[in-house]
Amino acid sequence: MLIGTSAGPNTGNQVHADSDNQTDAKRTLKVLYWNVDEFKRTYGNLFSKKYPNTDIQVFAPTGTSAITNYNAAIQKYSPDLVLLPPYHYKQMAKDKKLVDLEPLIKRDKYDTTTLYAGLLDELKRQGDGRLYGLSPKADSYALLYNVDLFKKYKVKAPSDGATWEEILNLAKQFPTKGDKSSRIWGLSASGSSNLALDIARTEGLTYIDPNTLKVTANTSAWKKAYRLSIEATKSGVLDERISLSSKSYLESNPFIMGRSAMVVASLSQLKDLQTARSSMKNYKPFTLGIAAGPADSTGRQSTGTVFIDEIFAIPAGAAHVDAAWDFIKYFNGDDFANEFYKRSSISSPLSRIVKEYAGYK
Repeated sequence: MLIGTSAGPNTGNQVHADSDNQTDAKRTLKVLYWNVDEFKRTYGNLFSKKYPNTDIQVFAPTGTSAITNYNAAIQKYSPDLVLLPPYHYKQMAKDKKLVDLEPLIKRDKYDTTTLYAGLLDELKRQGDGRLYGLSPKADSYALLYNVDLFKKYKVKAPSDGATWEEILNLAKQFPTKGDKSSRIWGLSASGSSNLALDIARTEGLTYIDPNTLKVTANTSAWKKAYRLSIEATKSGVLDERISLSSKSYLESNPFIMGRSAMVVASLSQLKDLQTARSSMKNYKPFTLGIAAGPADSTGRQSTGTVFIDEIFAIPAGAAHVDAAWDFIKYFNGDDFANEFYKRSSISSPLSRIVKEYAGYK
């Protein structure tokens, strides 16, 4: 799901004057990222509008789309800011090579209550209680359901915290007959398209116990995940990702077209629903329901369906800590959120608590 950092004491970096007063000062921000042009499109241009006197210098390894050795790249380019994948974030935090952000948060009275607490808690937990990075975007999944179909077939609507077993039992209450290109489905395919693996992820299962290095795929929990998947497949309630010839992606999606009762999907699918409403002729919108989950059957307050893929962090020894911190604050703050949700091409929502997305509450 997330990352790990096991950090110890503060890196020793000095906290400078309040960075909010540095807007007019000429300064440099050196960034390590996997692609210069992509950085400018996604982050750099927006940040330059907010801080026009900050000279951003972006460094990326030549001839590759991924950085494999961050320690070597940091040593070579001496960046003030680095965007890390979760695994590398964990390793660098363990080696105490990142700046602790909490003194900066306290200094600037930066409000973190608008960020998802679960993500912050996990980042801190991986860092022995310290926070070494923030991520502005999180790809979070939920159970989306068609309220109209539930009413039509007199099926009780799902609630927050439903487990996969409960969701599949609901799906079995919908019709299983009819032409595959036009029939109603109880549940649309989701995630990895392998239901057993989706169930296992939600339940926190792994093939190997990381502590004992013993294989766990023959345990009762894994057997249950495969049993639920096989039973659901045989029952005919799962759509088969049928691609309709001469039809667009939206038209081939049973849930978007109102022919599937439920789907466990990224909240980015709300954007697809919005697009269908606004661009498709004769589209028939339906009442959408959203429930948190699927939940872990051993702890219904938990889900394994939240993902992040890059974390903003400041390498220890960075020369321009305040500029890097201003960058992190901006892309986790209200100003960026307002700009972000104006874009027509956005996919996953921000890792912020939002009351509305793509026109849906």
